[in-house]
Amino acid sequence: MSGKHKPYVNITPEGPEDGGDFGPNTPGTRTSGIQEALDYAHEHCRDVYIFGGRGGIHDGKLVEPGNVYELHETLRVPWSQFVKLDGGNYVLYYAQPTGDAVVIDSQMNCRYKFGLIVSNSDGAAVRIKPTTSGPDDFTVVTASVFDFSAICCFNASGTGLVLDSSQGIISNNYLFAEETNTQKMGVHISDHGGTGHPIANNNITVMFGNQMHSRGDCTGLRLGDPGSKRIFGNRFEGSFHAPRGVYLDEETGRYVTPEAFVPENAIGADVFAQRNELHLSFYGVREEGHDILFEPDSRDNTIYAMNLPSGVTNRAEYPTNRIVPNWSVGFGLPTPDLPESGRPIVNRNPYTTEILILDPGEVTDWTLTDAGSMPQRLSRNLSLADSLNRPPMEPLPDRAPVSHTVQGGLAAGQSITLEPGDSITLTYAVAPEWAWRALR
Repeated sequence: MSGKHKPYVNITPEGPEDGGDFGPNTPGTRTSGIQEALDYAHEHCRDVYIFGGRGGIHDGKLVEPGNVYELHETLRVPWSQFVKLDGGNYVLYYAQPTGDAVVIDSQMNCRYKFGLIVSNSDGAAVRIKPTTSGPDDFTVVTASVFDFSAICCFNASGTGLVLDSSQGIISNNYLFAEETNTQKMGVHISDHGGTGHPIANNNITVMFGNQMHSRGDCTGLRLGDPGSKRIFGNRFEGSFHAPRGVYLDEETGRYVTPEAFVPENAIGADVFAQRNELHLSFYGVREEGHDILFEPDSRDNTIYAMNLPSGVTNRAEYPTNRIVPNWSVGFGLPTPDLPESGRPIVNRNPYTTEILILDPGEVTDWTLTDAGSMPQRLSRNLSLADSLNRPPMEPLPDRAPVSHTVQGGLAAGQSITLEPGDSITLTYAVAPEWAWRALR
């Protein structure tokens, strides 16, 4: 481009030969003109529009889309503030076997509407990773909106969407994807095992977490990593569809599902982080207990579950994660054996649980102990720079569990409520009988 700066920058399928400012025919480009357009817009403080169009398969034939922009190197979205990238449902196709397809640097008060991003690489299709001290001189992605038509990665080692806070904070954003379609991992939210910056107060929606093309050994959502402690206060909503081995039959041009296909090592949501809210639904067949895995570091997360066809595995050291089911679990919850007199039993179920006393036995006293807590407080007396580049919530020492003992026995029909992580200790001469049920 030359001459007077335009109030917007257009990227078109044959640009600049079809009237666009940039495009695949931009001289010397390796990104279909998109990198050049983003750099120009950044330098001249302009918004960007990428033209799209229809594609896909119909009647067993590939529709000639004319809306595919090839990337032969990583597309790097520069730091920005108050900028908007808009466009149709174009396809960004990353043609390299390694590396990330799209990397998004620091952003503040920005809006991005991307089309379909497709990669066969072992990296991420999209990596949101603040690294540059850009907007207001902060290294941060904050108060911004990211909208994707689909994020696809068909490499057995690749990932769809990665939030990477290794060099800067990611907070207070809205991220939306109509679909993630991946072989290995759909979404990975990573504070690098607690060594990175906070990922906090983001709202993330994935309408269709599609892993039906996978053959197994895949994860829909990985919320953190071993040691994570700076991922909190986020709200995630999504559905996760288990592997079915679906493939495209080249003779018929249609997608085919192998018969009697059973995936291995397929996880819906793998949770390491603390104090997040998730609204999840699960479809297809996984191994028992593999819809949700609560890992040892996970704590105080709340999951609103639409269904759990393959169930939950709870490895949490502090079993205070909570599931709010969309159905009645009730007495479908297994009742544990009564422990020996004087020995506590912990409610490791992710449900608020009621103990119904069927026979009081001869109990002399009983003790309820809560799980304690991992309180956090708002950081005070920080400069604006410090508040953006340090955790907005600083952890305080854990509150120790609190116990209360009742000197007396039980009564038939009595009910006792245990929150996840609470424990009860009974001292008795004759053992009582009980039944446990989950409350909603």
